[in-house]
Amino acid sequence: MFFVRSFLAIAFACVLAAPFTFAADPIIVVSLVPGEGQLRDKFLAARKRWDAHFGDETDVVLLIDGQVGTEESMIATMRRGRAQLSMLSTPGTSAAIPELSLLMAPFLFDSFEEADFVLDNYVTTMVEDLFAEKGLHFIQWIDSGWFNVFARVPVRIPGDMKNMRMRAAGGPAPRVFLQEAGADVAQLPFADMVPGLQSGLLNGGATNSPMYRTVALYELAPFITMTRHGINPGAIFANKKWFEGLPKESKDYIMLGVSPTATMRADVRQEGVEAIAFSRSKGATIIELTTAERAQWVGATANSHRILIDEIGGQAGVMYDLIQAGKSAFAASTADSGETDASR
Repeated sequence: MFFVRSFLAIAFACVLAAPFTFAADPIIVVSLVPGEGQLRDKFLAARKRWDAHFGDETDVVLLIDGQVGTEESMIATMRRGRAQLSMLSTPGTSAAIPELSLLMAPFLFDSFEEADFVLDNYVTTMVEDLFAEKGLHFIQWIDSGWFNVFARVPVRIPGDMKNMRMRAAGGPAPRVFLQEAGADVAQLPFADMVPGLQSGLLNGGATNSPMYRTVALYELAPFITMTRHGINPGAIFANKKWFEGLPKESKDYIMLGVSPTATMRADVRQEGVEAIAFSRSKGATIIELTTAERAQWVGATANSHRILIDEIGGQAGVMYDLIQAGKSAFAASTADSGETDASR
């Protein structure tokens, strides 16, 4: 088995490092997609559509199980033109476009509806320009649901995890959130999270609901606090030079994305609801916050936006102003229906 894995690793490395010699022209798609769930199902369906559209002269190759390495490696591969299409999380895309890290800032958005409105109507144009500057072409947003806090012991307010060793996902926003809330932050690779919990090195961390289920964190950290403090609006994008070389009909087809954005968002968010229900059935304790408890989280992390703007630099301040303008427009155009995202 060791030799089989080694052979596959060498083969994938050759695919990306050498000039393509496929009998058919390849479209290489790189990502790191969970082994099951909505995003994988949609990628597999999209591959069939792309194959049908481009015909026998093109071979769509999905490298979506981390064959290319980390997301930082994937975006470098995209910029070099060694791959044509990709889906990456916000931490992954922010390796090339740091301003995107701001989108994961704690309590930046109050609801999915507000986030969708702001991203689609106020942020996308700027993001398209930022991608273009890096030789990339933005196609569509994706979503992974709310980020929540999970732990080996109950956590209701920031003070409950004071000095607890908590794992932060990549990028500055997850780290700053836990740091401002008083935790002892360990920014570790995803692969180190489960061993860290098993060994006692970690007491918990923060992640989205589908991932909490996928990794079976309910067995290692059976308390999940529904802080709903941030989102991870990753992106699907293309190599700009490759995209611009396509005929118009193919450009239009690629711009349809992996699945309609509204459908993708709705399905992934429903997956989050199902993940919480499943985790509860496996013994997880789901901690819903009172209004007063949530206010403590918001207050504890109140300085995080300014910290992130200063740390990220670039055009982060410009993006933040656009977000605030979008939030104001959303509030002005939407009557308060009393609905929340409390089930996700």
